[in-house]
Amino acid sequence: MFVLFRLIRKGIPAIAKDRLTRILALVLGVIAYSTIGFHLIEGQPWGISLYWTFVTIGTVGYGDYSPKTPLGLFFTISVIIFGIGTFALALESLVGLLFKRQQMKILGLINVERSKHVVICGWTESTAECIKDIGKENEVFVLEEKEEVRKNALKNGANFVQGDPTRIKDLEKANVRGAKAVIVDLDSDSRAIHCILGIRKIDENVRVIAEAQRYENIEQIKLAGATQIISPYVISGRLMYKSIDDGYEAMFVQDVLAEKKERELKEVTVGENSYFVGKTVLEADVHERTGVVLVGIGEEGQLKIDPSRNFMIKAGDVILGIGKPEEFEKLEKDCTTIKN
Repeated sequence: MFVLFRLIRKGIPAIAKDRLTRILALVLGVIAYSTIGFHLIEGQPWGISLYWTFVTIGTVGYGDYSPKTPLGLFFTISVIIFGIGTFALALESLVGLLFKRQQMKILGLINVERSKHVVICGWTESTAECIKDIGKENEVFVLEEKEEVRKNALKNGANFVQGDPTRIKDLEKANVRGAKAVIVDLDSDSRAIHCILGIRKIDENVRVIAEAQRYENIEQIKLAGATQIISPYVISGRLMYKSIDDGYEAMFVQDVLAEKKERELKEVTVGENSYFVGKTVLEADVHERTGVVLVGIGEEGQLKIDPSRNFMIKAGDVILGIGKPEEFEKLEKDCTTIKN
């Protein structure tokens, strides 16, 4: 009881200092003043008195109820004066608050409260391409300090959080703890390592995808706590090498992964009631059933490329395949629907 009293004693002054709270109290006071006045002076029921209050303050003037006594006439004048002034003040404050919040959002001066979002720490040439696909399914928040990054983030449809990705308090502003995943896309591997260490101090389990600028730093980034590491320079270098002769391997990667002209590479999780659960790769016959070409199966963080025909598919496995959108729709249905 004593604790409750202390909370009330501390909380009420803080609430009373809030401008919107005071205006709300004023609005409710005017409504109560008007409703009670119409009830006592004009002798109307409470429901009619409340209705009369809003009609009067809103200057609608339906004419179905009007003062019958001289005192009621003067009282109505006071309601119009107090009511219109109070509601105009409330509307102005509400618009001002919304405008202020929008300005703070644009400037990145926000604390992210939502969950299952994607946080991108930093900005490189890869980030814009990444946002195009992420933004279709998840809300994206870019955490950086630079003004140029803020403009790029907003231009590409992402939210912006002003802060240093290597500082724990700024990572908390972006709510990395509640994120679906955190992408570390910084301009140096040393900053990336520092950032990942901060993320892991906040949340040991959140998925962290990091971009490595140099191949020799991949092991250090992994030790810092990255779930998955991507080295675009290594990938692009090897694709250029593969293009020296005919270049079909590079064409395949470009068409399927980057441009998605006809087919795309996609992963689908096998649900508990999936048609595929308990079946071998041979029995499942994914390609014959859906049209998707089975590339591999992910199991407990490990990818089995071209699994054997006797491999048993279990709930929670991830099927990695290449196919058209309509073929993946069939695969997703078989991965979620009841066995048949």
